[in-house]
Amino acid sequence: MIWVRLLDILRIQIETDDIDYLKDVKENFTFYVDGFRFMPQYRAGGWNGKTCLLNTANRSLPYGLLTDLISFHKKNHPDKKLVIDEEVKKLFKGPELKIKYDLSLKPWSFQKDCIRSALKYTRGIIRSATASGKSLVISYIVKTLKENNICEKQIIVVPTQSLVEQFYDDMIEYGIDKKSIGRVYTKYKDWDSDIVISTWQTLSKNHERLNNYDTIIIDEVHQCKALQLRKILAKSKRAKYRLGFTGTLHAGNLDNLNTKAYLGPIIREYPSGLLAEEGYISKCKVKVINVDYLSEYSGNYNDIKDDIFKNNYRLGIIHDIIKLLNHNILILVGKVKSEGDFLKQYLSTFNDIKKEIVFLSGRDDVNIREKWRKECENRTDIVIIATYGIFQLGINIPSLRYIIFASPFKSKIRILQSIGRSLRKYSDKEYATIFDIADNVKYLDKQGPSRLRHYHSEGFNVEEISMKEGSIINPFQILSEISC
Repeated sequence: MIWVRLLDILRIQIETDDIDYLKDVKENFTFYVDGFRFMPQYRAGGWNGKTCLLNTANRSLPYGLLTDLISFHKKNHPDKKLVIDEEVKKLFKGPELKIKYDLSLKPWSFQKDCIRSALKYTRGIIRSATASGKSLVISYIVKTLKENNICEKQIIVVPTQSLVEQFYDDMIEYGIDKKSIGRVYTKYKDWDSDIVISTWQTLSKNHERLNNYDTIIIDEVHQCKALQLRKILAKSKRAKYRLGFTGTLHAGNLDNLNTKAYLGPIIREYPSGLLAEEGYISKCKVKVINVDYLSEYSGNYNDIKDDIFKNNYRLGIIHDIIKLLNHNILILVGKVKSEGDFLKQYLSTFNDIKKEIVFLSGRDDVNIREKWRKECENRTDIVIIATYGIFQLGINIPSLRYIIFASPFKSKIRILQSIGRSLRKYSDKEYATIFDIADNVKYLDKQGPSRLRHYHSEGFNVEEISMKEGSIINPFQILSEISC
């Protein structure tokens, strides 16, 4: 018989004398660390590149991996009896609560499902596509817990200061009492508010504050480092509700397990394709522009990436797309000086671009970024060049129709989070269009197919166009089926 008991607030313990069973558990929860081959310890021969999520000293796992342990047991040891202690089960059982859907925005059916599931299970992760209204779902959760006298103090953790301000404005707009909401980052220190919105970075320096909260909700949880997440949740000993929200799951198994470890299993999942098909978010068209180049590029990855970015033919494609589109455009880049500053200077030399060109990066104050976000809601003549870091996470521009991926990359999270910036519903917007320039050169030629797989997995409408350096750029071919 295998017993699973509660060890402490963050870990469950496996009790058994079956050494072979424990060896199997260890093997199942052991993984290679991403990029281990490049780490000094591995190269020196002092480490095999693996990490194990099972603490072999006390035979414990993070409580969030309970469902993974159960799945492993059923698959590999169906003949053995597995007993889950009642104290462990209680971790995922919340009381029956009365939910009033009386904020200014009424939730859709899938949002109600997310709200009910979060309140029922108390711990876990909800994966709901970017642009699906996670802030409204979270607002109803904290409101319900407050109204039912379950939680007195609650904290919402977001990645950036910009998102603190955006979340704060959203909650007020929904009808949450402004006096009950506090912000905590460099500009504000409203620690004593009933609902606090803060950043991971701020909380990592204020661990002593975390035990004051009955609820902790981590937004964009995939972005939080595993060690940082564990420390934050370990200090939140009072929290009865521990919830994570994300629009994107990691591609790697280890990353996903680390995210689930200290929050809980995925309790609801609503991907982009499903929500677009049901009409909850805008549909997405991806125009993949495969570019073949005349020259053989040499050098390391960064050298080739920099040279390709400044290729005149490639820049001409970006220029022609911008020239013909009649609405705001977001262009995403990876580097500040060699990409963002360079592209702004390049585009500013053309008189046929009748739009204001702005470049936003981490150098800009949060108020500057917020100003341009709001400008995009009132104007249709803006080109925002922005680094992925500040615009891939949660920035809300419902009217945004067009995104250009100007810098090559392959990260699944970066792709789907960035696309999410354009999927929010807006009055006359049926589709969002993504322009992806796929470069067929050394190193970069593997990234295009990787992005393509992610597009298909989300159910996006994908069209591939082939172009060769030196040939005439036909922007109307690129923009076919798009209302310019």
